[in-house]
Amino acid sequence: MKDADKIAALYKVDGLYGFVKKHFHAASDLENALLMEFVLHGLAAYSLISKKSIDGRVSFTDLMGSMINLNDLDFNDEDLTDDDFR
Repeated sequence: MKDADKIAALYKVDGLYGFVKKHFHAASDLENALLMEFVLHGLAAYSLISKKSIDGRVSFTDLMGSMINLNDLDFNDEDLTDDDFR
């Protein structure tokens, strides 16, 4: 991934830029990117988000959201029967 693409991806993380800007308001754009990545690594170190390294790429994901992602379930309420509640 090119640096510009990586920086753009960091800015897409909800609240991350705001958090960094709140605490480091004098940081430049490149410093903001470094600080945002630093925050992600810190959150992963405390198991608040997950960090995966695959083929030299590092990705961060919402730990609980990836474990309990109800949007990916493929059923409707109509699929349930009375036996499911016994």
